Amino acid sequence: MTWLGDGEATVSYTEHFDYHSRIVTDQRGEDYGHPRDDFIRAELIHQAIKDCPNPAVRHALTMIGVKMARLAHNPYHKDSMVDIAGYARTIAMIADRDQEIIENEKIS
Repeated sequence: MTWLGDGEATVSYTEHFDYHSRIVTDQRGEDYGHPRDDFIRAELIHQAIKDCPNPAVRHALTMIGVKMARLAHNPYHKDSMVDIAGYARTIAMIADRDQEIIENEKIS
């Protein structure tokens, strides 16, 4: 198998993983800071979210929390802003689906 950057070398899956994971973690580190700091911020936010009774909404809130933690490090990271908006919209979508289910149960 040939992989890595532009197919210039034949490498194993592990070598391919190691090569690209380094690129990703280095770039993410520039955007969000050290993973330890980012994960601690996200976990602190997660502690407040864990009491949400709806598991689907709780997951969306968790993802928003991850993006919030990243914005705390880099408040101008546009992708995180957009991601928060997208996850917030999924909460509205979940509420719509939950309402449909409730209405259908009343009809049945």
